[in-house]
Amino acid sequence: MFINKKIITSISFTLLILGGCATAKSALDGRLDANLGGAVKANIQAHAVAPTPAQKANTYIPSDPSRAATARENYRENTVKEPVTINQKEPNN
Repeated sequence: MFINKKIITSISFTLLILGGCATAKSALDGRLDANLGGAVKANIQAHAVAPTPAQKANTYIPSDPSRAATARENYRENTVKEPVTINQKEPNN
């Protein structure tokens, strides 16, 4: 297998250049605040509600027979309402 000398030279040069970019210390070491990301963590904690064991065990949600019957009838009669897109942008005029 013959490898061109130009290819070997360019690969060697690239590795040499990339090796110069490597450092043992981060560029922002010591400059970042210890509380960085605290707002995101606070938001996650505010929106996360840990359910009690009793709430976790109660997963039964009773169905509404009248709504189910209405839905079946609308489906049979092909009178199901089409969903409306609410995030659609208006074209620029």
